[in-house]
Amino acid sequence: MAVSIDDRDRLILELIQADAWLSYAAIAKRVHLSASAVQRRMERLIENGIIRGARADVVLEETSLPLSVFLLAELADDSAATIRQFTRAMAASPEVIEAHYVTGEVDVVLKLQVADMAAYDSFVHRYINRSPQVRRFKTFAVLRLLKS
Repeated sequence: MAVSIDDRDRLILELIQADAWLSYAAIAKRVHLSASAVQRRMERLIENGIIRGARADVVLEETSLPLSVFLLAELADDSAATIRQFTRAMAASPEVIEAHYVTGEVDVVLKLQVADMAAYDSFVHRYINRSPQVRRFKTFAVLRLLKS
């Protein structure tokens, strides 16, 4: 069942998506509520699974993991067991920063963050080439980020 949210909830969500570090007081000023009312609304949004957490927007290209790579994989079949096993393996990989089960020509789109192509090759050897769940895959290395 969908949770009912109003315009103030939407504005709170918009504000924290832009800056998750905003205090309740700062949000309260912008949505014309008290800080305690904002806190209660955010707690409700968290309890209902609309807010799943706050994250720092780290510029990974400026860290020791400068290379972003997208891996598109076609799975061996679409059984629940295959998807579950592959998902479990990807959850165990520190290189995978996003994993999406998608429609279309491929089944899975992974976003990886690695130090270099040798590190990516190591990932492929450990998780993809040895995986009975993967039929085939394609790789796209990111040349530069255009928009985030």
